[in-house]
Amino acid sequence: MQGKLLVTKLLAERKTGRILGAQCLGPGDVSRQVSIWAMAILGKLTISDMVNADLPYAPPFSLAIDHSIATAHILQNKMNGLMTGISAEELKNKLDSGNAPFLLDTRSPEEYEEMRLGLGEKLIPLGALRGRLEELPQSKDSEIVAYCKISLRGYEAARIVEAHGWKNVKVLEGGVMAWPYSREK
Repeated sequence: MQGKLLVTKLLAERKTGRILGAQCLGPGDVSRQVSIWAMAILGKLTISDMVNADLPYAPPFSLAIDHSIATAHILQNKMNGLMTGISAEELKNKLDSGNAPFLLDTRSPEEYEEMRLGLGEKLIPLGALRGRLEELPQSKDSEIVAYCKISLRGYEAARIVEAHGWKNVKVLEGGVMAWPYSREK
């Protein structure tokens, strides 16, 4: 039903998980998302409330996995220590300062050929990652930033890499689609 990409910034109180604010932008219909977050804030809902919400599925208005619920899951993972994100701006500052982390692109070769950042990233498709861990930095303390188109596979890759002992793994928030700077392709 022509679902369009959206980017949402969600704020919650660390101690209680109570939702405090949200912003949403993108070429898709943000009004529905903003309405959901407005009601969540008014109702004093928490992140746990939102990840368990049973929102209606209607293809003209919502994907099967609702954007707001997926956003709540991401924040819940961050709050529970299961994900450390890095914004495009933070990554760009690191690159500009000469403090480049290891960039792990987990998309398919076809996706990589269509569009890539061109920042010295290493392409290891998610399905091949477990068999190619030797291509990651030797030091388990090395900073690694994993990503894909929107960073769902980037998150999965980060969990795999962390499970194999790397300690400084981040996920590029929004993936390639949220990279506002110039790209190679």
